[in-house]
Amino acid sequence: MPMRFRGWLKLALLTFSVDQILTAVFGYATQRIDPGISDVETVIFSCITCFLVSHWLVADARAAWAAAKEQGFIGPAPTGGAQGAPLDIANACPRRWLVVLHLELNPQLAQSI
Repeated sequence: MPMRFRGWLKLALLTFSVDQILTAVFGYATQRIDPGISDVETVIFSCITCFLVSHWLVADARAAWAAAKEQGFIGPAPTGGAQGAPLDIANACPRRWLVVLHLELNPQLAQSI
């Protein structure tokens, strides 16, 4: 599976999972406040939530990458590394999963280190 596809798949799964939870809570709350409310408001809330959550994840991943690079958690892979991986992300990196997500969404960055 190509790296970029894997990153977008992770982003979509996280976005839709969070969206489903927040939309369920929103739908429950709006039905308790006004039982006659239509589904249009919930659909609009869901669309806006998807956009905001995906934007937040991408922006947070970008910030995590910059911080990890600045703090020295990202560097060239040692010789004999895992299947010729061009770089190494330290296990001690505080937001490693976001750094990996950013790398998967931007595979060209692996060549720039």
